[in-house]
Amino acid sequence: MPISKKDRIAREHKAADKAGTRAPVKANGLPVKPKKETSLCAFCKKELTRDNRLQLEQHSETHGKDWNKDKCFPNDFPERK
Repeated sequence: MPISKKDRIAREHKAADKAGTRAPVKANGLPVKPKKETSLCAFCKKELTRDNRLQLEQHSETHGKDWNKDKCFPNDFPERK
């Protein structure tokens, strides 16, 4: 008796889960993307993506002259001596 497509896929998923090789997917079948690393502003505690340096610099300019990018995001822009 032939196996249905649905049953075959379920069997493959079960085997992959057991082996630990199955990638996480949403209910509609699209892959789940990993979260991007975020940086936390020291002044206002706003979370911004760490990859976009220009956005971090522009955000730090909104706090005035006293708070530069080195103070807002010390982990991403270490102070130079």
